[in-house]
Amino acid sequence: MNILHKKPKSDILHSHYFILCLGLAGGAGFYFLCMGQLALQVAIIIGTGLFYILWGTLHHAHEGDFHPKIVLEYTLVASLAMALLLTLILRT
Repeated sequence: MNILHKKPKSDILHSHYFILCLGLAGGAGFYFLCMGQLALQVAIIIGTGLFYILWGTLHHAHEGDFHPKIVLEYTLVASLAMALLLTLILRT
């Protein structure tokens, strides 16, 4: 890749990573706001996991290094996190 044609880095507010942090922090915040409402907490965990998969897919498509294995990787990481969190809150 030619250095002269490299994309300039955008500031933090326009970064894909800022959106990821905002989405994950929002999921965590809503999770704790809904303490005691099990069905809503389960929905938040699943929604946050789906957000993570979607973010990873769109991020890599935008960067130009998308491959179907990327979707699998993000899906497996999200599934592991969701399984761990759901196991913790659904144990009785």
